[in-house]
Amino acid sequence: MKALIGHDADVSALDEKEFDPQGQYKDVVDAVKKAGDGKVRVFRVELEGSRAEYYVVSVDKGEGRVVGLKALSVES
Repeated sequence: MKALIGHDADVSALDEKEFDPQGQYKDVVDAVKKAGDGKVRVFRVELEGSRAEYYVVSVDKGEGRVVGLKALSVES
């Protein structure tokens, strides 16, 4: 994963419930599922301080590519 996203930081995988326990990002997760194969993976990349990046991704098997989004988070 580190090579794919171009970071040398710590990367951890989260399940969908860990990423969005209150369902606030359901539309985002559903859109990524629809763009891909119906399965979604979430990765958290630790940046410096209280910053982190989240990657919500799926695989478009027809096109052979990774689809999804990246979000920057400032956590307290």
